[in-house]
Amino acid sequence: MRITCGSFCLFLILLFFLPPDVESQPTEITNTDSLKYFSSSSFSLVLTGGNNRTFTFALDTEQNFHVAKNRFQFKGQIIQTRSNGEKTSDIYYSNLKYGRDLGSSFYLLGFVRYERNKLAGYRSRIAFSAGAGTKIIEREKVELSSEISWGWNHEINIEKSLEDSQEHTNLSSFFSLVSTNKIIVNLTETAQFIHQETFFWNAGLLKDYRINSFSSISASISSKFALKTSLQIVYQHLPIPGFKNTDFYLLSSVVIKF
Repeated sequence: MRITCGSFCLFLILLFFLPPDVESQPTEITNTDSLKYFSSSSFSLVLTGGNNRTFTFALDTEQNFHVAKNRFQFKGQIIQTRSNGEKTSDIYYSNLKYGRDLGSSFYLLGFVRYERNKLAGYRSRIAFSAGAGTKIIEREKVELSSEISWGWNHEINIEKSLEDSQEHTNLSSFFSLVSTNKIIVNLTETAQFIHQETFFWNAGLLKDYRINSFSSISASISSKFALKTSLQIVYQHLPIPGFKNTDFYLLSSVVIKF
C-alpha cells in the first residue's frame, strides 16, 4: 500500500470535517442515550532552521460512535520527521474496531489494523482479529479494561543482508494472539492520565512477540485547547534482521477541541 501526498491531504481534510471533542465523558449528539459520538485529535508540529533543518509532523485521532449496544472506534496516527533533508521517521497506523456489549462489563470485539514503518523494517502489517473484553473498573476517577483476541496477520518486511548490504522483501502470514490492558485516571477535572499495554504473540513461533506501550498525560487550558505529552515504546523480541528491536517516541502535542 503506497501512501501518497494526495491521500494524506485528503485524510487531514476529513478530520476537520469530523468535529472532535476531547472531553473525558461522551458528548451526546441526540436527545437519547442510545446514540453517542465523541472523539479527540492531537497535533504536533516542529520546524527548525539555520545550521540544522528539522521538520516534524505528528497527528493522532480517535473517533467513537455508539449506537445502543454497538460501538465503533477508529484510531489513526501519523509521524513524519525530516532532518537536513533526510527522512528519519515515516510511521502510519490505523485501527478500526467494532464492539458489541453483552452487559455492563463484558463485550465482544473485532478489529482490522494496518501499520507501516519502513525505517523499522516493515513495509506493511495487516491484521484481522476477534475476541472479547471486560471493564474491570469503571468509576468516575478510574477506568480499567482488558481485551484478548485471536486473529490472522499478513506482513511485508524488509530484511537487510549483512553479506551483500542489500535489502530483501519477506512476506509472511500467521495466526496471532493479542492482549490489551488500559487504565484511565482522571487526575482532576481538567487533567487525565492514560496508560495502555498491548502484547502481540505469533502463534506459530512463541519467541516472536512484541509489546506496544503507550502513556499520555493531558491538561485542558481552555474550552477549545489542551496540551498533551505522550510516550510510546515499541519492543520486538525478534526484530527484523538488520534493524533494532526497540523504538520510542516522545511527543508534545496541542489538542484542538471543536
